[in-house]
Amino acid sequence: MVLAMLNADQLQKAVAVAKLRFNLIRKKYPDLKAYLVLALPGGQTGIDSSPIQILSEFPAMVVDDNAKTSVLNLLPRLKQSEPATGPDTERLKKELEQLVAQLKYDGKCQVELRFHDLNYDLIWKLQTDDLTDRNLTPQTKASIRIILGTLAQFT
Repeated sequence: MVLAMLNADQLQKAVAVAKLRFNLIRKKYPDLKAYLVLALPGGQTGIDSSPIQILSEFPAMVVDDNAKTSVLNLLPRLKQSEPATGPDTERLKKELEQLVAQLKYDGKCQVELRFHDLNYDLIWKLQTDDLTDRNLTPQTKASIRIILGTLAQFT
């Protein structure tokens, strides 16, 4: 199986499309009190997380490669140099910026709803709604998991 990988631009586009879908859902269900996350089994992060936040909170979302390894090695060095400023710190920040731009993200990562308030009747309606991915969303009253789709689907 080929791993669907997204670069930073593709990730931003996929997130933007997912947010548009979420806005349609909120219009259709005005009582919905929920927010979006990026999730895979074993982890999640907020939909608006920065690449550094994603690496900190949910490293499984970032494809294992040289760029990821380099960023993970560079972060502690940058933290040690804080709050200092100077040529070394600036060089590390530039290096980090270049490496972060090279990160690749797992396209199988799912865009899911998380609820502030559990309204089970509404959740059960969402399970079968055309705006959610009915193949990925469990179709059972035992589940509150609502999946809009994968990042790859939103690109």
